[in-house]
Amino acid sequence: MALQTSPTDAGPAPARRISLAALEPGMVLEEDVVRDDGALLVPRGTVLTERLISLLHAWPVRHQTTCVLAQGQGTGPQPPCQPEAESLDLTAAAAALEPRFVHCDLEELGQAALFAQSLPRAARLLRARGPHCLDLPGPVAPEALPPAPTSPPPGPMAIIEADPKLTSLPDVFVRISEALNDPNSTAKEAAEAIGKDTSLSAKLLQLVNSAFYGFPVKVDTLSRAVTIVGSRQLTTLALGISVIGLFKDLPEGLVNMRDFWKHSIGCGVIASNLAQAGTNGTGGTVEVERLFVAGLLHDVGRLVLYRNLPRHTAHVLAMARDEGILLRQAERAMLGFDHATLGGMLLRRWRFPENLEQAVRGHHGGQVAMGRTLPAMIHLADAAAGSLCIGSSGEVYAPPLSPAAWTTVGLTPEALAQALAVAEGQAAEIITLFLAEEA
Repeated sequence: MALQTSPTDAGPAPARRISLAALEPGMVLEEDVVRDDGALLVPRGTVLTERLISLLHAWPVRHQTTCVLAQGQGTGPQPPCQPEAESLDLTAAAAALEPRFVHCDLEELGQAALFAQSLPRAARLLRARGPHCLDLPGPVAPEALPPAPTSPPPGPMAIIEADPKLTSLPDVFVRISEALNDPNSTAKEAAEAIGKDTSLSAKLLQLVNSAFYGFPVKVDTLSRAVTIVGSRQLTTLALGISVIGLFKDLPEGLVNMRDFWKHSIGCGVIASNLAQAGTNGTGGTVEVERLFVAGLLHDVGRLVLYRNLPRHTAHVLAMARDEGILLRQAERAMLGFDHATLGGMLLRRWRFPENLEQAVRGHHGGQVAMGRTLPAMIHLADAAAGSLCIGSSGEVYAPPLSPAAWTTVGLTPEALAQALAVAEGQAAEIITLFLAEEA
């Protein structure tokens, strides 16, 4: 980036290039800030704030962007951040979290970094909600369970094909999918397909105008959003968000739907930020929109189970709690498959892009899946959301982190901390926007 000093009688001083690290609040952009794929992020003339600077570090921006020092605005040191009202009890937080991390190897670098990042959040929760707010649920009383199913569960594809809501999709979903899969689809066609659903359009515009993107100028039309974000990127977002409305009739008592979507949104936002923090260079090749949707839908298989096999799933949940095992282990023991396999098969049935299907299917996968960028990022984001206690899809334990995934993403503990700090604020805003009607 280039910095130009205030004008003098002899005219403005020549611009000189500066690094992202040298940016300060009060500087003004002399050129547009664009993403690596050419999409506009921040227009020229924008006054930089601390928030925008943090986002510039997280976004995959073209770094040769020019900025000038705003006339009449200083760039001296900013007031230091105010300390918390009282010190946090990290020792109590560690003791409260240890049972949740029982399946995790805290000697591994990535897992230890996640545990360290979870401590301040846990301490704040304990202070706000009381000393038992992080306690694990106890065993399920037998009388609270429905009768155990007497027949073996159907296979994943049989479950999907038997649910008309999963096979006879709304017209808007079909049109958006066609636009996404058609390489010749135009921006106008994408906007028209999305615009058929007013609720979906409103959610998309809310997301585009949120801190997830951080645009300083309000984007008030779909056509403008398509122009700024990109046709394929916005269509991917639309396809993912439209899935939320398909699961509004789940049996009560199995999962708190607000907590479920909080976890899913948190995972999507974290994945998008982790991609920009990775040091191995692979993250920047994945669109943030695709990462967000993969995180948003990574546990969609559990929703299918909750709706279509409620009695089986109630016993799966009870087994996990009674035996102290991970929920996916209980799924495999009682059903013969897990939610990740079911979710991947569902996305294939819906003709989602193959890499999204692989990310969902493989987010608990072994060495092969964890060696691929997108599944590894969703795996790490899921582990981070679980560690930070951002909602829950039914799992009460912090998911163990694969060392292979940590290596594939290429993070350092310091980069993880910075990415999670940005992601938490973005996730909180999007959760409020998307789940306002359920508050």
